[in-house]
Amino acid sequence: MLKSILHFILVLFTACIAWGQGISFQAQASKTEVSVNERFSVRFVLTYGETNLSIDQQLKMPNFDGLHQLGESSLNSVSINNGEVHNLSGIEVVLVADQEGEYTIGSASISIGGKRYKTNPITITVKKGLKPKSEPGKRLQGAFLTTEVTERNPFLNQEIVLTVKIYARDYSILNRLRNYKEPDFSNLIAKYVSEKVSNSVRQELVNGQTFVSQELARYIVFPQKTGEIEIDPFSIQVLISGYYGAENVELTSDPIHLKVKVLPAGKPENFSGAVGNYNLNASLSKKETKSNEAVNLEVEIIGSGNLNTLKPPKVPMPEHIETFAPTKKEVIELRPSGMKGKIVQNHVLVPAYGGDYKIGPVSFNYFDPEQEKYVTLKTKAFELKVNGPEPPLPMEKDSLDELHDHIRTDTTSTFDNIVIPAKIAEVKNQVVEKVGKDQNWIWVVLGIVGLSLGGFFLFGRKKKENKKSAKQTEKDSKNQFKNQIQTKLTELKSLAEKGDQSAFLSLQEDILTQMGMYFSQTNLSEFTENSVESKLAHSYGNLASDWKNLLLSCKESKYAYFGESFDLKGKYQETEKLWKAFLSK
Repeated sequence: MLKSILHFILVLFTACIAWGQGISFQAQASKTEVSVNERFSVRFVLTYGETNLSIDQQLKMPNFDGLHQLGESSLNSVSINNGEVHNLSGIEVVLVADQEGEYTIGSASISIGGKRYKTNPITITVKKGLKPKSEPGKRLQGAFLTTEVTERNPFLNQEIVLTVKIYARDYSILNRLRNYKEPDFSNLIAKYVSEKVSNSVRQELVNGQTFVSQELARYIVFPQKTGEIEIDPFSIQVLISGYYGAENVELTSDPIHLKVKVLPAGKPENFSGAVGNYNLNASLSKKETKSNEAVNLEVEIIGSGNLNTLKPPKVPMPEHIETFAPTKKEVIELRPSGMKGKIVQNHVLVPAYGGDYKIGPVSFNYFDPEQEKYVTLKTKAFELKVNGPEPPLPMEKDSLDELHDHIRTDTTSTFDNIVIPAKIAEVKNQVVEKVGKDQNWIWVVLGIVGLSLGGFFLFGRKKKENKKSAKQTEKDSKNQFKNQIQTKLTELKSLAEKGDQSAFLSLQEDILTQMGMYFSQTNLSEFTENSVESKLAHSYGNLASDWKNLLLSCKESKYAYFGESFDLKGKYQETEKLWKAFLSK
């Protein structure tokens, strides 16, 4: 992909630097509805007139999430219509999906002459059963099509190599092949192997007769259900000369029947369905660090099998070490002998307090189909020494009970669910005691009522004044908080313009933390992303998840392992937009 992009940019630069008019940038898909495992192409095409172009920002391709890229090529052409010159430059990408569903290919973009051009997103619908089923076993005299598999009785998700070959008595038939078609791979994940074997054309003896064979295609397939799976016929056409001229004659293979075995009992704990042959490696970037400094844990799985669906293991983590969503890198090769490669996960760990920590061990389980048994791989545990403040001790139960009793012992008492000032409560108790001795109870009751009304009047007045004062204090506090955040946002914008990444990310984290605490009414000692998000969701809806995602993204960027550079201006705009959204609620 990088080679094609560089070539694309080079073609545009060959025309001297100037302004371009009549420019269009479009994405075009060969099909928007395809079958599972059916290859299709998407072209990202820039068309422009005779005027030369000035590229401000290089071509940025979209992500093809969920789709597998099989190859790419550059597009370049010039045409003249009615005396007008039209130049075309672009990239064509070949893609395939091995799962049903809808896939959205995002926008590609390029900046030319101070203007940014973007393609429209494209939605690709992937279904099963779109391809018509060919009649099996069609042959020519002296030519036929076959399919071969390395295993007809595989285990669930076991790797199988499927090869499609044509046999011909006449070598010239191999030069007259047209319109190769593959079937739907129902209940299979199928990967087309673009690499060709060295001896794809050779002589073979079939039933005592000599044929020339040629390998047409090779696939790596993984059965996704147990029981019988039928692979429909493949087909290809041969151009044959006849009495009325040349015509295409179809050859088809016989269907293949697989009997897929269920994985045996005795699956180890945390088994995720990996089948194949693997090795596990793990390493910690440091053995000693300081609190709030990042450490990187790398977990690597190398081997052969269905690496596309492999789930890396979870890492046991001690308390007081914060972790972020791991970054995942894949290096996978589809070789004629099978799928091979490695998956690497980088975990960023940030210890909050000092101490000696034990991380891991990391374990990974898989099923080996050759040995027909489960294998457990396990690394050693990693020791991490952290210099920093000691973690707070958990509050003991007795201390909590004592605090609770202290809170209950107040200068007020409760009478019939009404809070009464302590002085009135004292008078009430004295009068009640006197009532038991004196018969003038009516005067006593009236006295109690009078005292109570007077007390409630004074108490209500005081409460109203306190409420008014609290309202004013709350208003002042809110304005003070708004001014504080606005000042910090101004500083954040300045840091983004300067490109001071470290200071920017620290300040952004501080702003987002303060926002979360304020709008969720959470103390710093109780602050976690999940708890604050839960509180915010009640009053602010989707803004809660937006806040959490932005804070986690900030922290991941802050502790990024490989020192990547980030779009600070974009991060500033996201922070400012979120702040305004909270204020408008």
